[in-house]
Amino acid sequence: MKHWKNPLDYDWPVIVENRDLRRTLPDIEAFFESARHEAESLPRVNNVVRDEALVEFSPCPICGSQDTPTGFVKYGFIYADCRACGHLFVKNRLREDVLLGLYQSSATDKLDRKVKTSQPHLDYWGQLHEKYLMLVGTLGITSKNALDVGCGAGTFLKNMCAMTDLIPHGLDFCEDTFQDIVALTGRENYYYRLRMEDVDFGDKRFGLITLWGVLEHLVDPFSVLSRCAEVLAPDGRVLLLIPNAHSRAIRILGVQTPTLHPRGHINLCTESSFALLAKNSGLIIERRFQELPVIDLMHPFISYDEDCVREIVAANEAYYDVYLLRRA
Repeated sequence: MKHWKNPLDYDWPVIVENRDLRRTLPDIEAFFESARHEAESLPRVNNVVRDEALVEFSPCPICGSQDTPTGFVKYGFIYADCRACGHLFVKNRLREDVLLGLYQSSATDKLDRKVKTSQPHLDYWGQLHEKYLMLVGTLGITSKNALDVGCGAGTFLKNMCAMTDLIPHGLDFCEDTFQDIVALTGRENYYYRLRMEDVDFGDKRFGLITLWGVLEHLVDPFSVLSRCAEVLAPDGRVLLLIPNAHSRAIRILGVQTPTLHPRGHINLCTESSFALLAKNSGLIIERRFQELPVIDLMHPFISYDEDCVREIVAANEAYYDVYLLRRA
């Protein structure tokens, strides 16, 4: 997959065949069923989780607006649209302490990490990581320190170590992958059970900070990105991947779209809300890319060929957005 020879090549998404993914990987369905059961087991009033020991009702986490009408309710959680900045978010999100406990050791999150170590996922993400590591390698970044925030099962760190001479650092709460991450980073470079905002990095600065499918899980994406900007080397970059709130998948599948997973995916940025988030965090969007794993649930409703891919990308309706950011 080393066909990215000029900057425009990176605008074409990584394409894999995953038409029968749920049939070949039943753990995917097991994960979503576990997430649904976990959410639906929470007490509800008029179909909404309201227990203050579990959830907090919040304004828009990007701009603070209270003008956030309900879009829909899924599994007892309210997805709201901010009229001020266009952000889509869970209004009655789980409290941060509850979320961090789940990310650490819940059966649902362990299933998610198991799925991410399956061969089809390793093949897809291996190609994706290679693409963006090659891009980063063209930028002339001087610092070799690289921090993967929310490193999970360590897939990106493993690929980075295999493909580059960057010095790996990781941050996460997962107890079942602790030894795997330490084997890659060393204990001193693994910030375990620490929020990004709470880590004392001393004078260490990073040439690359990555967040692969992490920002949507965060209670306060602004504080995390602001901290990234603070510890970024002067010529460093932040590289992050997030679900696209205006994807073709959501347009076709509606509330059944897997990325609308309210226990975990509490923030879904639009192009406008992410631009505001980056600006307020002290970061500049250098480039935006789209990635298009056409999820298996979409196949009955599309004609999947290169023309379809071009149309989805032209309409900014890919499943993922990838942003390359630098300090303002």
